[in-house]
Amino acid sequence: MTPAAVIWLATCLTQALPLGAPPPPAEGEPSAPEPARRPRRPRPVDPAVVRALFAEDPPVGALRQAATALALAEPGRARSMLVRARLAGWLPELRLLVERRFARTESVDLGGANDATALAPVGIDSNNDVRYQARATWDLSKVVFNPDELAVASQALRTADTRREIETLVIRLYFERRRLKLEGLSADDTDMPSGSRRELRIAEVEAELDALTGGAFTRLARRRPFEGELRSEP
Repeated sequence: MTPAAVIWLATCLTQALPLGAPPPPAEGEPSAPEPARRPRRPRPVDPAVVRALFAEDPPVGALRQAATALALAEPGRARSMLVRARLAGWLPELRLLVERRFARTESVDLGGANDATALAPVGIDSNNDVRYQARATWDLSKVVFNPDELAVASQALRTADTRREIETLVIRLYFERRRLKLEGLSADDTDMPSGSRRELRIAEVEAELDALTGGAFTRLARRRPFEGELRSEP
């Protein structure tokens, strides 16, 4: 190859490849990996929209009370059982007895012929007696300590554990729903699959809260649409 042809070939290669571009891989070598795409930044959310979004939610305390009341695990119920078990020892054991007695007596008069009662020598009498009896018995040992208090205390502890589990579940679901709605406000509108999954999860959480609270979540929630809310009421 002549020197002029070499210079012409070098000029063509310089124009074909941009400055700073990596040379094409040789035959048999793996190609260079593509640069990672930069993740999209979330959209800024107006704090006023967030406050308005959360103002529509019912108070979490009201949902906790509704859930514990539905499970019959209120704190007042356990305290009431303890107080009644303690006071039960002061009450006596009452027994009432009603006794009724039916009786009949027969008599024969064996008097003489001149006796006036000889005309009715046989006499029959009947008795109908009713007797009432009431008795009250105190067990002084139960006045000092009633053994039933131990069973009631164990039941109160089990009720407290149940109440704690229910309230923890309600709180977790409540703030998971808030987090999902906040993510929906800052998410990209073009990401439709993620938005649909998020909406399905929000609906599932709301259904679980309704089941735990006996429908109190739907009753207490205020549904007023505002600017920036993803879902619109039908």
